[in-house]
Amino acid sequence: MNAQNLYEIIEKGIAKLGIDPTSTRGEKTGQWDFNRGSASIAMGLTVTERFPNGYFYVTSVLMNEKDVPAAKKMDFYRSILETNASLVNMQLSVNEGWVLLISNRDALGLDDVEVAITINELSFYADELDDQLKNAFTA
Repeated sequence: MNAQNLYEIIEKGIAKLGIDPTSTRGEKTGQWDFNRGSASIAMGLTVTERFPNGYFYVTSVLMNEKDVPAAKKMDFYRSILETNASLVNMQLSVNEGWVLLISNRDALGLDDVEVAITINELSFYADELDDQLKNAFTA
């Protein structure tokens, strides 16, 4: 399956959630950005030598780790790791200081239903976790 076919599948999945996919297109082909609740969602498809079938990802930035006081850092990281154990098909990560919720997979076999489910689940958890983490560790 070529990238264009995958873009169409992804946009069909976005549309299943009642979101106009054309309004969510990012600056580059293969990127989409939108908000659901307090969660900012970025998603896309990247084709590389390592992932010739494409690599599908959905991610949300939850907070910046620098907002967590030093005295709470250990509990903060422990909370992230413990929360990971309860997540399905997604994980919390820290990258360049940003706390992210990420779902990703090889795009081989991807369909619009899975796209919609992934967006729906990740945005639900992102909307909950951004507030939970900030309230517990930045106050």
